[in-house]
Amino acid sequence: MGKLRKAQVAEIEKIGEDRILGDIMSGRTVRSLIADLQVGWRTFYMWVDSVEGRRDRYNDALQAAGHAYAARAVDTAQNATADNVNVARLQVDTDKWIAGKLNPKYDTKAAATNVTIQIEDLHAQAAALISDAVEGQYTVLDGDDPEDASGAV
Repeated sequence: MGKLRKAQVAEIEKIGEDRILGDIMSGRTVRSLIADLQVGWRTFYMWVDSVEGRRDRYNDALQAAGHAYAARAVDTAQNATADNVNVARLQVDTDKWIAGKLNPKYDTKAAATNVTIQIEDLHAQAAALISDAVEGQYTVLDGDDPEDASGAV
């Protein structure tokens, strides 16, 4: 790590982990945080990884931010008017997408279940059921001996 990056990481450290992660949990984007800190992504992630366990706390903050984005989507939808309905729809969709990426609880696509049924399988199951039901049964015709040892039908 160069001197400049070390100095930038030290400046971020002065702001404090609690404040930075708190901002993220409240729904502030990392992109806007980095812009305000006037550092690059690499420097920010050097700060994240500079202390043992901070990466886990950072990931927890991101997951908690999913709640903030989901709540904002609800507020936006409930406050939509006829004049801003299209803009509100876009904002809600964006916040739902971000919430789903940050917190699996809000990922509606992950909750979908796909079921595939093949007709051949259904036919095979039906044939097995029918053969089980009629196994050992036969019809006695005129002149046939039901006690015939061959069991031919």
